[in-house]
Amino acid sequence: MTAATALKEQVCAAIDENAEELVATSHAIHAKPELAFHEFEAARLLTEKVESAGLPVTRGAYGLKTAYASEFGNDGPCVAILSEYDALPGIGHSCGHNIIAVMGLGASLGLSALGGSLPGRIRYLGTPAEEKGGGKELMAQEGAFDGVDAAMMV
Repeated sequence: MTAATALKEQVCAAIDENAEELVATSHAIHAKPELAFHEFEAARLLTEKVESAGLPVTRGAYGLKTAYASEFGNDGPCVAILSEYDALPGIGHSCGHNIIAVMGLGASLGLSALGGSLPGRIRYLGTPAEEKGGGKELMAQEGAFDGVDAAMMV
């Protein structure tokens, strides 16, 4: 087994360990759709999961009340993992942001399980107002992506 394969298996195992809780979080976000810049419950649920994993988290990050940020890892490239969690007016989570939110959370929790073996840094960002309001753009203007080598949603 290669070193990369071993790391991948460790990340996947950590995600699998959290699978039930991740699904429950997705369902909770879906059950209470919140519009752009008003995603207070979703942000609370997601940041509580980050904290309960022992990771640092900043609520109200980059000047947005429902944004958050968590950064962890080691020297090396910085990859931003983004979670969206806003809903559409009158429709709810038809775009699946409740799922996108927990996929980013799960990926971040899985990568955090690597601890000192993580070859770089993860900046996990909760990005509100994707449907209307340009949350990511506002966060970028405040430096959310400074020093980031790659950004992704999973």
